[in-house]
Amino acid sequence: GFKRSRHPQYTFHSTPELDFATILEDDKSVDKWLRPAPNQFNIYWHHQTRQYQPDFVVETKDTIYMVEVKAANEMEDQDVKEKAAAAKTYCQRVTEQIIKDGKKPWKYLLLPDSDINATNTFEWLRGKYEV
Repeated sequence: GFKRSRHPQYTFHSTPELDFATILEDDKSVDKWLRPAPNQFNIYWHHQTRQYQPDFVVETKDTIYMVEVKAANEMEDQDVKEKAAAAKTYCQRVTEQIIKDGKKPWKYLLLPDSDINATNTFEWLRGKYEV
């Protein structure tokens, strides 16, 4: 029964993703969030041959975040880095197009699962990992 989400129920691929959804629900800095539908974003990586699907989109008062939750031991993997680079480029391009209309900028967050726990807030996570 999520209240800040676009949908009341979701399926998660991992416990850290579920824990992150709980963090989003509890953090007052989060206006709303969602788990994107398959193919909702046209973000390609690996020489434009593979499509990337982010785990979450989170909206705050001043920014929209595309968020990926990843196992801490995978943070330096080449595939993870390539996906992150593609997502960052996507966020930059979207922001360039919409900022002139007074809309919120988009930013990308790559979060290690080791920092996803009940004692941390989204505000803390974005402060630590926002580029």
